[in-house]
Amino acid sequence: MKTLLLTNLFLLFSFFNSSPDQEFKRYGVKSGIIEYELSGAQSGKETIYFDDWGYREAKYSETELSFGGFSQKTSTLTILEGKMIYSIDLATNTGTKMENPMFAELKDDELIEMGEQMMKQMGGEKTGTATLLDKTCDVWEIKQMGTKTYVWNSIPLKTEVNMGMQMNITAVSFAEGEVPQDKLKIPEGVTFSEGADLSEMMKKLKGGN
Repeated sequence: MKTLLLTNLFLLFSFFNSSPDQEFKRYGVKSGIIEYELSGAQSGKETIYFDDWGYREAKYSETELSFGGFSQKTSTLTILEGKMIYSIDLATNTGTKMENPMFAELKDDELIEMGEQMMKQMGGEKTGTATLLDKTCDVWEIKQMGTKTYVWNSIPLKTEVNMGMQMNITAVSFAEGEVPQDKLKIPEGVTFSEGADLSEMMKKLKGGN
């Protein structure tokens, strides 16, 4: 579904930062745990564990998609480990793996502007600020895609999608600090196949073609 793809892509390609002593930073926070609630056409919950400024991340999702009398439940795990992305169906113990093209496409000095460039290429505008979980977020809207996202320290705390069906992903808790390292590991026995090539999408978002 387009809405599911859009939501997952935004969470994946969140804003980037760089610093003299850290070559790669996805987030402005070193490590933490975020719990989200999903509402609308897709309901359920997600928990994200991240470490090393987002270089390593695991997203556990338990969701149900409902529309037009159709209903589908999913239990998935998405792991970011440096340049690799692993998407796992926990019900079948199968998954896909692919390389994150940003490592090949970007130079270190481009990381700091990557997020805003991508948002602007997609028609995004920063429309104001809002407070979630006592944190002041920048609000970004992409009107032609029907999305509004609330971002704090490069971390999306809320995403609203309205493309024929309404979906919301809202953070309900955020705990900074150490995370259980076992949560960041790929489960044993998963059978992987090669996933889609994201490099062409990355080039279009970066160049506006």
